[in-house]
Amino acid sequence: MDAKGKLPGSWSQETEARATIASMSLPGFPFERRVVVVNGRRMSYIDEGRGRPVLLLSGNPTWGYLYRDFIGPLREAGYRAIAPDWIGAGYSDHPRNDAALTFAHHIADLVSFLDQLDVREFTIVGQDWGGPQGVGAALERIERLRAVVLMNTWLFTGYVGKFHSSPKPWTTWHAPVIGQFFMKRHKALSQHGPSATTVRGMSQEEARAYHHVFDEPDSDHVVLTWPRTIPMREGDRGWSDMKMIENRLGELASTPVLLLWAPGDEVFPVEYAHRMKELLPHAEGPVLFDRARHFLQDDRGPDLAAAIVQFLNGLH
Repeated sequence: MDAKGKLPGSWSQETEARATIASMSLPGFPFERRVVVVNGRRMSYIDEGRGRPVLLLSGNPTWGYLYRDFIGPLREAGYRAIAPDWIGAGYSDHPRNDAALTFAHHIADLVSFLDQLDVREFTIVGQDWGGPQGVGAALERIERLRAVVLMNTWLFTGYVGKFHSSPKPWTTWHAPVIGQFFMKRHKALSQHGPSATTVRGMSQEEARAYHHVFDEPDSDHVVLTWPRTIPMREGDRGWSDMKMIENRLGELASTPVLLLWAPGDEVFPVEYAHRMKELLPHAEGPVLFDRARHFLQDDRGPDLAAAIVQFLNGLH
């Protein structure tokens, strides 16, 4: 690995070709990709600016591109914006099996990432799976954690909202055969996630930027594994990991927390923010952002970035 975090010759030719093409054509995303090996797999990330680190953590089925409107403002405000792609997503390695994509694996991958970059006084910004996986990792390195920002996510068991209990689409995606049919054959999320729910309107070029990372055959395995890992009842995969995080939230009592929420999100509506406030009563917010749905970073990126900068600037 060189001084810039590059691994010459370590990516497959197919992945390098994809990276070369995309780096010249992704609208609003001129940032250099870097890569680090975590637990034997290559994790791609963006690392821009100097100062206290801010980790920008996405969820299903997105990657660092979701935070393109955050990186510049954070850098200009004197922070170091770091946007890693989870293993299985973006430009990181895409394992084709569940065993490499468990809840615990994602947390361990981020812990390895934090250690290798030796980030200190860091802030976690997490949405969707970026919330529990990010906080799960932060709890393992809590002595280096500065703050947490959570957006339309969850850190608890025992509450199942309307979206996650309805047959369309949720329980259908969980079905052994028909779930594979919708996710693998029709690519319901990997090719239709952010572009299908945009409120502001998304160009074809932007939609392509989100979805092209799953073009390779069977490269979207994580897109099905993540939904099937959301624990809805005791005994489900992911239950014990989420319960561990929920039970440790008290350790964040002295850590500044900010809740930013899109009440128009069908997946994690505002009831999830209220539950989060019960578990983290010292948290600021929730600050509500209209004109946004699940991928609020895309719908209201500049406004969210400004709110985060204001919050971080106010910390001692």
